[in-house]
Amino acid sequence: MSATGPEVVAGTVDASAAAGMSASSTFLALLVPALVLWFIYFRISRRHMLELAEKLPGPRGYPILGNALEFVGSSDTIFRNIYKRSFEFDQVIRLWIGPKLIVFLVDPRDVEVILSSHVYIDKSPEYRFFQPWLGNGLLISTGQKWRAHRKLIAPTFHLNVLKSFIDLFNANSRCVVEKMRKEGEKEFDIHDYMSETTVEILLETAMGVSKTTQDRSGFEYAMAVMKMCDILHLRHTRVWL
Repeated sequence: MSATGPEVVAGTVDASAAAGMSASSTFLALLVPALVLWFIYFRISRRHMLELAEKLPGPRGYPILGNALEFVGSSDTIFRNIYKRSFEFDQVIRLWIGPKLIVFLVDPRDVEVILSSHVYIDKSPEYRFFQPWLGNGLLISTGQKWRAHRKLIAPTFHLNVLKSFIDLFNANSRCVVEKMRKEGEKEFDIHDYMSETTVEILLETAMGVSKTTQDRSGFEYAMAVMKMCDILHLRHTRVWL
């Protein structure tokens, strides 16, 4: 009995290994045709879009990945990659992230045509990552819901309303100029300065809260928003998060 024990165990192990290999082979045998069928369906169902995309200038991509490697790295790295491409392909750049087509517009006049359209207003699916933070308001809503919210807020930006805040705009502009003057003649990034000023103007015009009553509240809020945007950027570029 004891002599046959190792043989039985060895036979069981061999049988398990064979079963595992058989399952793997079956899985691969099913996976490969499924991928081929999906690729054929993708090409046929999006044939018109693919034909139009081929007419747009853009760098050659890798099979399956496309130009996904252009979007690997920090926000600054990705921006520099796309910015570099803008010099290679003039006003329009076509990139692929896997099966997803992305078109970058360089000319502000082209951007204006898209943003002023009342038809092509559906936002990118990536906006869904903002939903837990911003809800379903004007910033991330789309379609008819966006139209309804935009109609409600439009009177707020009437020219007469904006004119009533001219003195406030001027005061905040002078304030930020004085802050930037301390940088001297050197080159510097104005982003943080302008972000703080924008928030201060919003607080005073929309909520009646002045920076004289809440010191640095605008700056702290602006930096918190930027931090949240950095987190969402990581979520965009790291699919495993």
